Amino acid sequence: MEKNNRIKRKQNMKIYSLYRMLSLDIIFYYAIEFLFLTQVKNISAADVVLKSSFYALFMIILQIPATIVVERLGTRRCTILGNIFNVIYLNLIIFSTNFGMLVFAGFISAICFSLKDISDTTLLTQSIPACSKKGEIFSKLEGRGSKNYYYINAVTSVLAGFLYVINPFIPVIFALLVTILATIMSFGFQEIENEELKNEDNKSRNTNISIISYIKELKDGFKFVIKSRRLRSLMLYSGIIWGAFCLISTYRTSLLKDIGTQEQLIAIISAIVGIASGIGANGQLYFHKKYHNKSFSIILIITSIMTLIMGFVGITNISFVYMVVIITLANIIIKLLQGIHRSFVF
Repeated sequence: MEKNNRIKRKQNMKIYSLYRMLSLDIIFYYAIEFLFLTQVKNISAADVVLKSSFYALFMIILQIPATIVVERLGTRRCTILGNIFNVIYLNLIIFSTNFGMLVFAGFISAICFSLKDISDTTLLTQSIPACSKKGEIFSKLEGRGSKNYYYINAVTSVLAGFLYVINPFIPVIFALLVTILATIMSFGFQEIENEELKNEDNKSRNTNISIISYIKELKDGFKFVIKSRRLRSLMLYSGIIWGAFCLISTYRTSLLKDIGTQEQLIAIISAIVGIASGIGANGQLYFHKKYHNKSFSIILIITSIMTLIMGFVGITNISFVYMVVIITLANIIIKLLQGIHRSFVF
């Protein structure tokens, strides 16, 4: 079995970075999402922000159920399942006709990324053999995939802006095609067999664990988190910073549109901030080694300051050029920190 696992590990590590580049998030879409929903689907700007809020809420609710599902089904199956949900999400966006459908689409997307956020990285962790440099290997492969995603996202964001002017549906169709490609790639992963885990799984099936047992385990898990000051702080931080990153991109596009920025320029700005995310993902190891336990605090404080600066600029009467430059610079810093944050090994 060890020889078989060695082959599977090599296969997984070989394709992981390329897969991560295409599946870390949706390519082509986010640069024009706000414009597509408000101009094509006739959803109000307030409802677009509300949709993002629902998505953030769904993600929080689904974290623990997703963990249980990944544990029961396995990392490979959940990675594949998550990508399939992503394909369904984009189809719902294309054919949506009202706000209710968009909220449902957000729920499907939340299922996708609640599964993938756990299964993708866990799959990589299981694929790396136990050694003293396992953390560095993980950071290298994850960082490479994240960095390349942000770079390719920057290029496709510019293309999406120009394609949107030709036909608003073209960039969304391209996003769907890339997501289908990522789904096909996910079938190339192999589940790493662990004899100890396999025995435990067989034992669990033989004893026919009931729903009551799962509820008890869930309660025990909550009690453990509540008693642990470190875990409480980590969960609170993760909820705040993730929610902030989730809403800031929508807020950026809304703010740029409110001050009269053209679609092509909005797409170019999205591309620029995307490059910043790639740089952040590439330098996350250096950032963590330098600041250690202060890393999370620094990311949260600077993100908050940059968001306040954007809000302040939006209510001032300075020239259009200065507004765009300041908003872009603030988002570059935010996206730089987001790239660092997404590549951390918790």
